[in-house]
Amino acid sequence: MTAPPAAGALAPAVAGPGAAIELDDVSRRYGAQIAVRDASLRLAPGALHAIVGENGAGKSTLLKLAAGVLAPDAGVVRVDGVPLRPATPAEAARRGVGMVHQHFMLVGSFRALENLVLGCEPARRGGRLDLAAARAGAGALMQAAGLSIPLDAVTSALTVGERQKLEILRVLYRGARAILLDEPTAVLSPLEADELYATLRRLAREGRTVAVVTHRLDEVIRFADRVTVMRRGQVALSWPAVRRSADVERELTCAIMGGEPPPQVERPPLAEGAPAALEVAGLTVTGAGGRRLLDGVSLAVRAGEIAGVAGVEGNGQRELVRALAGMEPRAAGRVAVGGVEISSWGIRARRACLGVVHEDRHAEGLLLDAQVRDNLVLGDLGELPRGARGRAAEAALVARRVARFRVEPPDPARLAGELSGGNQQKIVVARALDRVAPAAPGPGEATRAPRRAAAVLAQPTRGVDVGAAAVIHAAIAEASRAGLAILVISADLGELRRLCHRLLVMRQGKIVASLPPGCSDEQIGRAMLGLEAA
Repeated sequence: MTAPPAAGALAPAVAGPGAAIELDDVSRRYGAQIAVRDASLRLAPGALHAIVGENGAGKSTLLKLAAGVLAPDAGVVRVDGVPLRPATPAEAARRGVGMVHQHFMLVGSFRALENLVLGCEPARRGGRLDLAAARAGAGALMQAAGLSIPLDAVTSALTVGERQKLEILRVLYRGARAILLDEPTAVLSPLEADELYATLRRLAREGRTVAVVTHRLDEVIRFADRVTVMRRGQVALSWPAVRRSADVERELTCAIMGGEPPPQVERPPLAEGAPAALEVAGLTVTGAGGRRLLDGVSLAVRAGEIAGVAGVEGNGQRELVRALAGMEPRAAGRVAVGGVEISSWGIRARRACLGVVHEDRHAEGLLLDAQVRDNLVLGDLGELPRGARGRAAEAALVARRVARFRVEPPDPARLAGELSGGNQQKIVVARALDRVAPAAPGPGEATRAPRRAAAVLAQPTRGVDVGAAAVIHAAIAEASRAGLAILVISADLGELRRLCHRLLVMRQGKIVASLPPGCSDEQIGRAMLGLEAA
């Protein structure tokens, strides 16, 4: 791949035809674990190719092999018929292959324009950055690609959807003819996801190669031209054309799981006259420059109720969770759990009545370099007996959580960072929900945590497969039946509809609508965009 022109302009004639990528009998292992085994796949220009499978099935590893991020232990990767050697991201980029990773690879303190050209900056004589050329090239690129972002905004201030667009623009700026995306819609609202897929389909129609790893089968059915199912590191199914029949989702689910899909979890009935167990009044968080990130949020969730929070990401959801957890020092307002005001309590004290799952498991949920057993009992050790009894109780608690949430592999000594994203998420949810609504203690378990009154779960199934999602949904329903008030913040409207008794919509730090779970996508979308009143 030649370097982009100084102006950075993009047009189909500049990018050339899509890069055909072939993976022939590739394998890749991590220590004793085989992530991909003898897998073959062809990604052709002009089509949008979806890759699906359970957590740990090898999807992301396969994509990284195609992008030169990883080198195969066996087999060969070819780009336009020529082996990818050396198997490095730089060589793949030179050959026209670019990858957008699941976790953004952006410098938050840089402006969007600076991130866009980082690594291939147009320069003036003497090596100084030519900002005028960079801006002209970025403008031409955005117009040609149909993607628009505020170039002068600090990247950390961009919405999640804008950062996703920026990642794609970065790849295109470098002349990518093949664009590989790992879970690109995991953090997007439904409207943003539709917009992203419209862009990807347009790029495919222009002749580029586009491949997407996703857990969302509805996206596959609606947008993909071709689909490959990975199971246990191998290609289990590959369709050259996605069928649109009524039973296609079930067929794909069976291929993903190697058998019948788990039954969908039904929301528990809500008892008449149940008292409010989680009460929030006038919750406000003020950011830099006096802007209100949370603007007087008030809500009440009854005992046994599951209330969902929907909204375009970046409209106060993260601040709401942090404020409820006691992690937001700028918060003002009243929070009560079980009739007891906890507004002045610290994080540790709030654990006694409130279980919390944060949206970013890596930043706020896990110690990736610690063992699974340590992650499963973070925050619990002070409640266990000391000495031998405490060690036995801790081991029993870990074993119960591993079994109850089906953490794979069921090895408490493994490092959390070695697990798939879905199994990492199981650990985070297991720790929070088993703490607030513990199952019956197992043999040898000397104690168990007292019943809590509420749980706040941000993106509880983000990036997890259908089987792991079923485990998490079942635990949420069980906690509801036990009488907990549960607040679920999710970008997945289907998840909110299945689980929740009612939906709250957030916009610009406020609750702007309260809707029944049977409302239409259009109603929710209009509320998200501020097109109709609550």
